[in-house]
Amino acid sequence: MVKEKGLKGKETKARIKEAATYEFATHGFYNTKVSDIVKRANLTQPGFYLYFSSKDAIFDELVMDFRNKLHMLIETQRLSPKIEKEDLTQRILISIEILFQFFIDNPDLTIVGLILAHDSESFKGKIIELLANNLKYEQQSGYFRSNLSMDITAVCIFGMIEHLITSCLMKNKSNPKILAEEVVNLVINGIVDQS
Repeated sequence: MVKEKGLKGKETKARIKEAATYEFATHGFYNTKVSDIVKRANLTQPGFYLYFSSKDAIFDELVMDFRNKLHMLIETQRLSPKIEKEDLTQRILISIEILFQFFIDNPDLTIVGLILAHDSESFKGKIIELLANNLKYEQQSGYFRSNLSMDITAVCIFGMIEHLITSCLMKNKSNPKILAEEVVNLVINGIVDQS
């Protein structure tokens, strides 16, 4: 397999990946053919094979792209220990909104990496573990109650977010800001009426 050369090669590879992302998200892995991808990318099959050895190879690269971006995003959203308590809710709101925005900005890639990947359940476990590590760090910083299990909290938060992605964001029933506000309101304030 020949690697891309120069700007034109990078643009062509990006075009192939964009076309493949759409095709996989729309038709699934098994129903997508290389011929569908190259048609959408306005290329020939030999052009495809200059960049990818197979349909599996491009799918795997797309999954890794999604995972790397999401992993980096979650790592960067860890709360600093220097946040004032009165700013905490707003900072959490911003972090969750950024996360939802990532998914809405990359809807097809989200379907490929979060839903279609053959090892998506294992990957979700790793994301929950990363989220739990962030929460434990933030708990040690005094932001969250010490008597709560951050492992269970991470599962609950991820479950909420994952379901809201597929049931609301991907179906255009809500937007990142509104969903983030609802999640933060529930997690921070609970469901018990305090009045």
